[in-house]
Amino acid sequence: MAAFTAVLIDCIRRLSLIPAVRRAPYGLPLPATLHQVLPKNKLEGKTLLIIGDVHGCCDELEELLEKCKQKTPSELLVVFVGDLVNKGPKNAEVVKLARRIGAYSVRGNHDDVSLREWRQHHVNGHPLAQKFRWLGELSESDINWLSSLPFSISIPSRQILIVHAGMVPGVALEQQDLHDLTHMRHVRLTEEGRYVGLDNKAAGSTPWAPAWPGPQHVYFGHDARGGFQKCPHATGLDTGCVYGQKLTAVFPDSGEKVEVDSKTNCKA
Repeated sequence: MAAFTAVLIDCIRRLSLIPAVRRAPYGLPLPATLHQVLPKNKLEGKTLLIIGDVHGCCDELEELLEKCKQKTPSELLVVFVGDLVNKGPKNAEVVKLARRIGAYSVRGNHDDVSLREWRQHHVNGHPLAQKFRWLGELSESDINWLSSLPFSISIPSRQILIVHAGMVPGVALEQQDLHDLTHMRHVRLTEEGRYVGLDNKAAGSTPWAPAWPGPQHVYFGHDARGGFQKCPHATGLDTGCVYGQKLTAVFPDSGEKVEVDSKTNCKA
């Protein structure tokens, strides 16, 4: 009887008749705000700029910001699509720069991996692996800032939504699985006519962005192999800077894309 009840509850959840349980990836504590909203007054007198996956490539980020500043007399309001850190050479510097310029960011899977490693070190006493030694350069306030990053940022005045990885079509933002928001690249249509998120390509799957119907335009990262992606209602900004390719930003109001070449080439 208990097993039947559990199956029934899962079916009801999948039909969105009751809210899904909120679980953070990697067992991390949930941020105070899962889904942040930037009101119109936050953008007054500023130019919105959305930047793709940085992955610790601070030199390229500084160059990109300078290049973008030359294109507008207004102060930039910067939003990152997540994966600020991990893999690249100057991870701590990226966090400190993002904070210094008052940028916003959603959390990416590599931000979460880094927070997991920090918690295992500071809470459980596990030694930091060599590739995470940079975490020791972060202050307590840096860690608190990184931990507070939401899973999505909405800008209603622009009909814009920023997530790290993707959105399952037909599922309300509040019902999206948090793992999907930080990990998915593909979707598959079930026999019942619903989409389910997949981390990677599989039989019968398709990239999620072309299937996203709007009306919000979603800006996302996480898919370096896909590169810059321009779909009717979604734009992908992960152009593989950490793999020796480019770091990309977009001015959503004009649609202008700005890029700088990578100075970094790390293994995938």
